[in-house]
Amino acid sequence: MKNENHYFHRVTRETPTRFWINNPTLAQARLSLEEGAIGCTTNPSYLAKLLSDPEEAVRVAHVVDLLLPFFPDDSELAGLAQRLVVEPLAAIFLPLYESSGHTQGFVTIQGDPFAEKDAGSIIHEGIESRKAGPNINVKIPVTLPGIQAITELVAKNIPVMATEVMGISQALAICEAYKKISAQTGYAPPFYVTHITGILDDHFARVVKEKNIAVSGAALKQAGLAIAKRQYKIMKERGCPGIMLGGGARKLEDFTELVGGDIHITINWTGTADILIEKDLPAASRIDALPEDGLIAELSAKIPDFVRAYDPEGMKPEEFYDYGGVELFRSMFMQGWQTLLDFIAHRRQSA
Repeated sequence: MKNENHYFHRVTRETPTRFWINNPTLAQARLSLEEGAIGCTTNPSYLAKLLSDPEEAVRVAHVVDLLLPFFPDDSELAGLAQRLVVEPLAAIFLPLYESSGHTQGFVTIQGDPFAEKDAGSIIHEGIESRKAGPNINVKIPVTLPGIQAITELVAKNIPVMATEVMGISQALAICEAYKKISAQTGYAPPFYVTHITGILDDHFARVVKEKNIAVSGAALKQAGLAIAKRQYKIMKERGCPGIMLGGGARKLEDFTELVGGDIHITINWTGTADILIEKDLPAASRIDALPEDGLIAELSAKIPDFVRAYDPEGMKPEEFYDYGGVELFRSMFMQGWQTLLDFIAHRRQSA
């Protein structure tokens, strides 16, 4: 009999916070649903990750091999393979999507990271991705071309997730764009605005190391979460559309410190969700537990990129694409997509 008193079940019962699963295998997707997950995110590294799982690698190889005779272009094949591999994942979450009245059970797809400067390509990929299931949500980075693409998809009433959000200015820019196009068209499809906490921490750690900046460990540990909590507060105060979704988790606190907010958080099964289930922590509300002023002052004085992310006017839209945290996240996706392209090329040579 299913135990519905585990950690995530209690979080759901006792707080407005909701749990999503990130880049799961099909088996992990089913387990996450049992544990209370209401959605699923994938990213451009998804198939590369599956290739490290023996059972899932067979599934990816089967899809690629079926497509090889019909698609001579490896990049085109990669995009279609991604959609076909995500399709059964979307099917697992489809009953929840239907039973919730189309408010839960979404599964995201984010396309080729090498094409992120081309709004037309992003829009085309988004429209094609929707063919993987009615509960597909199109995930798009908040950069200038990404904002254009999100606007176009909202105008078509397509659910979207604004991703690669590191700075509060990014979140506010995409919320304003959504409000404007929604008012013009009358469409208000499901809309999620991320904050990529852990990857942002990785970026700050990289900057501190490269520039030999003396910053306390306590301050660095709070940096990404401080920005996430401020983003949440500002979005609520300003009545921004959509639901904030925490992502890019690197530590348990990237989930537990956001509990209590009307917020969704996506985490990996292995290394985060499974550990939180094992630890079985209280569903403590931490969203309003802000870092000490001294830590914020230290980060602001020593790391200019922290200020750019923490300040609601810290960046202009033309700066989003090259912001260090966004660049770092995108480079990870490029590496994953390249792994898929290399796999396709190897299968083509072996065919």
